[in-house]
Amino acid sequence: MQATEKHAAQPLKAQEPHWMEIWISRVLRVGVVTAAAIIGCGLFAYLALNSHANMPMSLSELQTEGTHSVSLHSIASGVGKGQSAAIIQLGLLALILTPVSRVALSLVLFGAQRDRVFVGITAVVLIVLLLGVLGIIG
Repeated sequence: MQATEKHAAQPLKAQEPHWMEIWISRVLRVGVVTAAAIIGCGLFAYLALNSHANMPMSLSELQTEGTHSVSLHSIASGVGKGQSAAIIQLGLLALILTPVSRVALSLVLFGAQRDRVFVGITAVVLIVLLLGVLGIIG
């Protein structure tokens, strides 16, 4: 009975998260917040710069307003010119690259642990993700 009383007197502690999980969660959090901030800036620029009578009134009008190239060069060029659509595309690119960076970090962390099996699996996943982002597969 004393063992039960002693056990009940101690508060239950949640297990501390593993250091890898902390690093991965930080990468994901920073990536999402950064992407949201960039998209927000692009949206603000769009609303500030396009506040004229010809502004699209619906999403379908906005989508058919013009064509927007999505190459890295056109995004960089558009951001340099302060084009709101390019800024929003940059934010979306940051959002897409967030899970890719998480996998890349996992590869590094598994390498630091010398876990060859997970390094191999993570490397394959990273290659597939990069090929998909580059448009080579998928």
